[in-house]
Amino acid sequence: MGGVPTTTKSERPRSIAIRHRTKHGGMALLPIHHKPLTGDSVYPCPNCKVIHTNSFGRPVKTMHLMLDDTGGCLISEGVLKDLRKAGHMGTLLDIVADIVNPPGITLGRNRLEVDQANSKIRIWKKETVIV
Repeated sequence: MGGVPTTTKSERPRSIAIRHRTKHGGMALLPIHHKPLTGDSVYPCPNCKVIHTNSFGRPVKTMHLMLDDTGGCLISEGVLKDLRKAGHMGTLLDIVADIVNPPGITLGRNRLEVDQANSKIRIWKKETVIV
């Protein structure tokens, strides 16, 4: 009973490679209109130091996508679902590839360490044949 857990193909970690149609490099901010912020969830973004709002001035969840020099980045299935529901897929963003067992993404307070770790991911993406 205490054996190594196994995973099926559908349970393996998966990421989706996307590409922004017009922006290359830097950060793309995409509001998720169907996820309004209310009450205790309304506070300034830790990255941007502002409260992100939609076109009506109402606070909403906002995706921060760090794009590489081709406008690409890796996202999770959950983020893809939110971007689709918000209407960003097919208008601003296109799916490039489905990636099984992507490299880990580093999150932390030290921006230099995070950028160096995520730079390795960009190198990995360029060296890996994506099917």
